[in-house]
Amino acid sequence: MAAMDMDWTYPAGAGDSGIFEIGRLLAEALGRAPDATRFTYDPREMLRTTREIERASAGGRLLVGFQKAAKFDVEAERYRALLAAGTQVVAWAAGSHADGLGLEALDYRALSADTRRLENQWFLVTDSPEPLAFVSYELGDPSTFGIGGAASPGKRFVGFVSDDPDVIELLIAFLLPIGAPPAPAEPVPPSASAVELIRASDVLMNTALAGAGAAAGAVVVAVGRGADRPAFIAALALARSESRSLVIVDRSAEGFGSPYNDLRGDDAGRPSPDRLFDIAAARREGRGALITYLEAAAAAGVTAGGWFPTASGAAGLAEAGRRFGGAIVVVPSDVVRPSLAERLRGMAEDRLGPVIGLPLLVAGDA
Repeated sequence: MAAMDMDWTYPAGAGDSGIFEIGRLLAEALGRAPDATRFTYDPREMLRTTREIERASAGGRLLVGFQKAAKFDVEAERYRALLAAGTQVVAWAAGSHADGLGLEALDYRALSADTRRLENQWFLVTDSPEPLAFVSYELGDPSTFGIGGAASPGKRFVGFVSDDPDVIELLIAFLLPIGAPPAPAEPVPPSASAVELIRASDVLMNTALAGAGAAAGAVVVAVGRGADRPAFIAALALARSESRSLVIVDRSAEGFGSPYNDLRGDDAGRPSPDRLFDIAAARREGRGALITYLEAAAAAGVTAGGWFPTASGAAGLAEAGRRFGGAIVVVPSDVVRPSLAERLRGMAEDRLGPVIGLPLLVAGDA
């Protein structure tokens, strides 16, 4: 059915006659008169219709509105039985339902309070095993909306019952997106640079990696200074070949102060020395090369995270190994002939081992 969108909100101040406006809008959306029966307020008949639709939907799909969470809690046992019968149930109500009801399979959508919107009303809609809908709008004192039973003093409802498949389709199309969790983002294909890194690691995986066979644990790799690209490729190949995780230490963050002290206060998204950060955090931090390294690891199926060292050179790598379960450290070939500044930071092949305390793989050796 190619139907236009419809606003199911009950007209403000319309009283009982507002249901005729809903009917007019429904006919306009369908392009024809709907096959629906308007009901007059009769609490016993409304409850009977509700129970019939619940029974008819067993093993199929049921969309149901409870107005208030407390009303759902009262019906929990009945809906536990429906779920046990294989019924797919989506429920809407203002507020959260009680804990410990044994309704893990329920798709519950908590709403903000409202007295006119359809999703806040008393309704039942099923399209399987057969199409059937009961839609009611509560009128009367807004302060008692959704409180008490249908026969409570001052309560009044208007609505309709329908087995018109197009009406049911229109209701389902309107209701299902409300409160639904966001759809998972489409996977982004890796960049050409990330693919190049993976291909380069493919070549190394077919060779004997010096230093492979270390104890269980993560591969720690130093990037951000020197010839870090070959170091990352060697670390990625090792992580892939031995099913290890990867800790990427970005030494470009080394400086006079801590990379974790800035003006963002308690921003939950800021990096922390106590945890690794992901590619989204690397993008927020503007770490270009690190972004590509994390992207390549993810595309290659390797669990990886970035980290800013809390100390310079060898001491920072040693700290990463201790914090994140490092088993082997991969460093650039610069450590073979380091600059004086790098030697003072402990980044010399003859000084690294005692400080780090883990097996060392120099990328040029791979």
